[in-house]
Amino acid sequence: MPVILNIDTSTSVCSVALCNDGHCVMHREDYQGRNHATVLSLYIQDALAEAKDKQMPVDAIAVSIGPGSYTGLRIGLSEAKGLAYALKLIRFRH
Repeated sequence: MPVILNIDTSTSVCSVALCNDGHCVMHREDYQGRNHATVLSLYIQDALAEAKDKQMPVDAIAVSIGPGSYTGLRIGLSEAKGLAYALKLIRFRH
């Protein structure tokens, strides 16, 4: 089963989870309101560190797409897209 990094910024709760073989390996949640831009990168760093420590390369990134705050969705999707390029999960075809 793949290792999936899950991101949810669609509501007032910001959360990140790392799952392997259908089981949650780690998760972080923030219930302090809409400060996703402040905590999301830190949570993702924690998840990637956990994946590295357990030698689990991330195979995919899953992002919630709503319904929800436009700004929250934009934050989550932008972070996921940049990360997908950095982790080479998106490949260019010419």
